[in-house]
Order: sequence, then structure tokens, then C-alpha cells
Amino acid sequence: MFHTAAFRAISQGATIIGFIVMVRGMSEHDFGVLHLLYATIPLISASASFGLEHVLKRFQPEYLSQNRRPMAAWLVKFVGRARFGSNVVVLGLIFASWHVITPLVKLEPFRNEFVLFSALILFFFQIRVLDISLSSHMLQKYSVGMQAGVAIIKLSSYTAFALLGDLSLQNAILSDTLAYGLAYCALYIVHRRLCTPASKVLSSPLSSEERKRLFRYGLYYNFNDAGTLTLNAKMDNFFIASIIDTFAVGIYSFYMRLSNMVRSILPINMFINVVRPVFFAIPNEKSTERIPRYFTLLLNTSLVVQIPLTAFALSFHEEIVLFVFGGKFHSQSWLLPMVMLFATLNTIGPPVLLAAQYAEKAAIILISKIFGIYNIIVLLALIPMLGLYGAALASGSAAVLKNLFIWWHVRHIAHWKNWYSVILATAGYWGIFFVLALIIKSADGWPPLATLAAGGMLWVVIFLAFLRSQALSESDREILGGVMRGRERRILQRLGLVS
Repeated sequence: MFHTAAFRAISQGATIIGFIVMVRGMSEHDFGVLHLLYATIPLISASASFGLEHVLKRFQPEYLSQNRRPMAAWLVKFVGRARFGSNVVVLGLIFASWHVITPLVKLEPFRNEFVLFSALILFFFQIRVLDISLSSHMLQKYSVGMQAGVAIIKLSSYTAFALLGDLSLQNAILSDTLAYGLAYCALYIVHRRLCTPASKVLSSPLSSEERKRLFRYGLYYNFNDAGTLTLNAKMDNFFIASIIDTFAVGIYSFYMRLSNMVRSILPINMFINVVRPVFFAIPNEKSTERIPRYFTLLLNTSLVVQIPLTAFALSFHEEIVLFVFGGKFHSQSWLLPMVMLFATLNTIGPPVLLAAQYAEKAAIILISKIFGIYNIIVLLALIPMLGLYGAALASGSAAVLKNLFIWWHVRHIAHWKNWYSVILATAGYWGIFFVLALIIKSADGWPPLATLAAGGMLWVVIFLAFLRSQALSESDREILGGVMRGRERRILQRLGLVS
């Protein structure tokens, strides 16, 4: 957890600064095309999935906890090779049908750029496999540390090209490909030295029954990933490009990226590579008692970060865009609070998914993707009527419905113990903040920086009070106190997170 927190802080800082440099340095058109290219990653992920990564996430921690290291090593080797092969096949099909499919989303003129981007895609998925394996071995200092390295390399490259006045689409892709390529080489060396048994791994140390278990789990997730594609917000970019244009893709991606950067600092996402192996290692006989407590902890600790940041975005969205990003995409600044509100509602998603995966409810997770059809229908109906706001409304509501559907089927263990206290604390503390923020914004003649500074100081005061409120239960504070026993405990005590 220490390495994860330290390296994630570096990674997020470099990512935020790099994003600011990118927005200010790139043209709106190039920014939109770049994010349209990045939208192909979840497309390839779903179409070439076969449930491989989910099998690795679910069963490698189990094998390691049972000291079956040859099985764990064979599994990661198999998943890595299969993932690479399936990606190559899908990329080949894309190039073979380039002039047929790309005109639909206005990507046809960017074939050369996609050739370079294909190398990035291959590195990206191989890094993801190694990252899952290193996390299962509790070697986050390498996996998360390399994520920080990727962010720093990107930031350095963006800054250099921006200073030269040449932060173009091609150079942005080159920067990202270089970062992922170096990261893969480093992770491969680390994984080979620390995670591969000294003895030769058998071709398949799994029994026939175990292979059937893995195949069944992977088969469900193969179709599950295909359904996930229709619920991925990045897929909205293809609809927006087709119905509107690539400039609108840039605007939408800008605000979705801001929301995603907030979501990435939530505790459950910061520590997911620590939480997942621990969560799946809970013995069945103790699940009834432990999982409701862990579920409440994961949800509450994420909400005490997400809710305050949503409140700030709702109050000062215009000033954020004007001052931090130089006014780019300012005309649609109300998109920021809208996507942040949906992100708050969907904070329940990761804890619910963990509970469903623990219970091996792969069929329920698969059925939940029916809301992807709802998403497509609403996207096609609302984008022509409401533009980008229609896209945000469609994808946000579809995710809410999907998460509620999964929760309903695991509600016996995914029990949010203090939901009423969280709602009351949120209404009280952040209602006061919103009223005072309106008073600050009503002051005449204040520049955006002054308004943001005053709002920021008010936000800090309310946030510190919120941390000490009933937004966190006594069970949450007890678990945090049990885990955080080092020097960090004193900081948590001062913040009111630990009794």
C-alpha cells in the first residue's frame, strides 16, 4: 500500500500536468483524433478478450495463496501469449477493412498514424498482463512504479514538443509509444527475475477439471467484455464522430478525461491491485462477515473523495476551465459537473463488481451488459437532440442501471451498512459549501484565479470536517486503524480517519 500510494501520487501528478500541457499545446482537431484513436483500445480489448485477463486476475492470487507457483507462472505465460496473438489478428482485420469501416467514424485519413498507434496497443496489453501478475505477487512497487515512469516520460515528451511548438498528433503518439515500449521492457525483466520459478514451467500443470473451471470462467467473460464495450464511455467517441465531428470528440474526451482523472485517485482505484488479491483470498466460511464490512469500507472511502470533488466541480467548473486550461472547450463547461455527478452515482460499481466476481457471478455480470443496448439506443436518440450532453446522459445512466442490476443479485453480501449517514452528511456539509460558493461567485470583478483560490480554501475547511463526520463508519475507522499502524497512522488520526 505504501508503494502504491507513493507511486500513484507521482503518476497522478505527472498525468495531470501532462494533460494540461497536451490540452494547451495541441490543436482541438488533433486532440480529438488522438482520443478517437485511444477509443480503439477498448474495442480491441473486447473483441480479442476471450476472458484472458479476468481469468488471470481471479485465479493467479488463488494459486499463489495455495503455493502452487508453477500453475501461476504457466497461467501468466499462457495469457500473455494468447493476448498478443489475438491482438495481432484483430489489428490485421482492421487494416484489411480500413477503407470500409473508418469512413463511418472519420478516421480514414489517419492510416499512417494508426500504424504507429498499433505498436502502442501491443505494448499496452502486454504491460497489463505483467501488471496483473506483479500485483498478484504483491510487487506493486514495480508495477505501479512503472506506471509513474510512463506518466513522467509522457510529460517530458509533451513538454519538449510543446516548447518546440510541435505537439502534433504524430508526436503525441510517438511520445506515448516510446513510454509504453520502455515500460514493457522494464516490467518484462522484473517479472522474469522475480515471478518466474527457477524450475522449468510445465506445458500445462493444470488438471483437466481445473482447465474446465478456467475455461468456463473465461468464456463468460469473453461475452461479458463484448457487452462491456457498449457501456464504455470511450465508445461514445465513435458515435459523436459519426453524428457530429472529431472536434466534438475532443470536447467530450476533455471532460470525460477530467472525470476519469478524479476517479483514478479514489482509494479503491488507487489500491485496486492490492485490494483485489486480498479480496479474492477471503475464505468462504468468513465471507458473510467480512465482505459487507469491506464493501462498506471501499465504498465509503471512495465517496469521501468523490463527493467533495464533485461539489467543487459543480460550483467552479467555469473557473477551472478558464484558468487551468486557458479557456479551451470553455463553451461546454457544464459537461464537467454532469459527468462528475454520474461518476459519483457510479462509485458503487467497483465494490459491487468485486463482490460479484468473488461470488463467481459471471453470468449475472454478463446479463448486466444488456444495458449496453439501452446505451446505444439512447445515444442515437439524444446526441442529435442534446449533443454532447445527450451522450453524457446516455452513458452515465446506462452505467448506473448496470451497477444497480449487479448489486441486486449480490445484495446479500454487498451490503452498504451506513448509507443513511453518508447521505445526511453529504447533504449537510456540501449543501453549506454550495451556498457559500454561490456567494463567492456573486462577487463582481473577481478574476478566475481569485475565485478558485477563495473556493479552494472554503473547500479544504468543509472537506476536513466531512472526513470526521459519519460519512465513515466506526467499522471503516477500525479497519483503517488495523491496517495503518506505522508513521502514517498519526496523519490519519489528525485527519480524523482513525480514532
